[in-house]
Amino acid sequence: MPLGLAAGGAAAVALLVLGANPVWAWVVVALVAVASLRHLGRERAHERARADSVAQLYETVDRWAAGHLDSRVYLDTDDPLDAIAHGMNRVAEALEQRTQDLVRDRDRLDAILANMQGGFVIFDRALYVTLINRQAEQLFRVAPGEAIGRHVLEVVRATAIEGALQRATLTGAPESLEWAPNPREDLLIECSVAPVRDPGGGYGAILMTRDVTAQRRLERMRSDFVANVSHELQTPLTTIIGFAETLADARDLPAEQAERFIGLIYEEARRLSRLVDDLLALSRLEHHSLVARRDPVDVGELLGAVALQLKGRAEAVRLTITVQHPAGLGMASDPDLLREVLLNLVSNSIQYTPPGGEILLGAARAGQRAVSFMVRDTGIGIPADDLPRIFERFYRVDRARSRQSGGTGLGLAIVKHVVELLHGAIRVESQPGQGSTFWVDVPDGSPDGGPTQKPIRAASEPPEA
Repeated sequence: MPLGLAAGGAAAVALLVLGANPVWAWVVVALVAVASLRHLGRERAHERARADSVAQLYETVDRWAAGHLDSRVYLDTDDPLDAIAHGMNRVAEALEQRTQDLVRDRDRLDAILANMQGGFVIFDRALYVTLINRQAEQLFRVAPGEAIGRHVLEVVRATAIEGALQRATLTGAPESLEWAPNPREDLLIECSVAPVRDPGGGYGAILMTRDVTAQRRLERMRSDFVANVSHELQTPLTTIIGFAETLADARDLPAEQAERFIGLIYEEARRLSRLVDDLLALSRLEHHSLVARRDPVDVGELLGAVALQLKGRAEAVRLTITVQHPAGLGMASDPDLLREVLLNLVSNSIQYTPPGGEILLGAARAGQRAVSFMVRDTGIGIPADDLPRIFERFYRVDRARSRQSGGTGLGLAIVKHVVELLHGAIRVESQPGQGSTFWVDVPDGSPDGGPTQKPIRAASEPPEA
C-alpha cells in the first residue's frame, strides 16, 4: 500500500477513535508511517537478496557451462533459494566426478593407443576415419591429426584394405589380409578388420595392423634351417653308409682301396662332429647359457695366437696372414669368445680367398671404451643381395667352395651371436671380386677404458708359439 494512503487511513481511524484531539491522531499517523517504512525497507532488502541469489545461480551455471565444474554456489540458510543451490551443487559434484572418470578413461585410451605395437584406426559406416593412433599415421604416412574425417582411400591408399573394410561394414564379418606397402621393400603388414556398430546404425569398422616382416623372416629361416640341417646331415651319412656297406660286402677289396674308403668315412664322420659341435654352440648362445667373462686381454697376443693356429691351413692354399695392431693395446673382455669370433672370421676368409691372396688381421682402439677388430681379405667378395643374409645359419655365398673346405655354414651365425653376447657390433663391406672386410667393435670392460696392466707385446715381435 502507498505510504500516503496508509497514513491517511491511519489519520481517519485516529480521528474516529480519539475524537476531536488532533495531537493524538497525528501521533498514531506517525507511528503507522514509521511501521510502513520499515516494512517497505524489509521488502526491498528481501528483493535485493533474492536478486543477488539468482545472479549467483546464473553466474555459477555460466561457469559450469564454461567447464569449471568445481564452482559451487552458497546461500544463507534462510534464503528461499538455498534448497535449489544445494541441489545444483549436488548435480555439479556428480557431473564433476563423471567428467573426471571420462578424462581418466580418455587418458588410458590415449596411452594404450600410443603404446600399441601396431596401427589402430576406427572408421564410421561411410569409411571415414574417426580415430587413429600414431603408429597408423606413421605406417600410412599421414601427418598427425590430418587423417580424422578423411575417407579410407585418402589415408590408406590401398584398394585391398579398402575392399576388406567395405565387406566388413556390409556383412558384419571380420576380414584379414597381408599387405606389402612397397613391393621393393622387405616389409609385410598383417591387417585385421573387425566390424563395429555405428551410432547412426549399420556397421563401422576397426582396422588393426601389425608388422610381421620379422616373424615371416624367422619362419622362412626356421624352414630353411630344417631343410639345411636335413641336407647337411644326409650328405655325410649317405657317404658313410655307402662306403661302410661296400667294405662289409667286399671280401677281396684291395687294402689300398679299403684304406681310402675308411679315410673317407673318417672325414665324413669328423664333418658330422663339427656340424653337431657348431649346432650345440649356437644352441647355447641362443639360450643364453653362456656368460661372458671380463678378464685382461692382450690384444696383440690374441691376434698372434689366432694367426698361428690358422697358419697351416692358410699356407696349404698359398695364402698369407698378416697381423697388424698398435703397440700396447689391451682391454678387458672374454678372451675365449674373442678368439672364437676371430677364428671363425679368418677361417671364413680362408675358404673364400683364391690361392695367392692375403688376409689382414688387425685391431685398434675405437674411442676410449671399445676396441675394433678387423679381418680383411682379397677373396671373391659378397654380392650386395647376399650381404643381409650372410649371418643366417647355413647360408653360403658359394656352397660348393664351402663344402669342399669342410665348412658347416654356421661360422658367421656363431660370430653374430658371440658378438651380441659381448654387447658388441659387427659390420661388413664387400664387393664381388674385391674381397671383404669385417669389423667387430667390442666394449672395453677395463675400469678406465684404457690398456690393462698385463705386459703387452709390441706389434713388431713375432707371435708366440
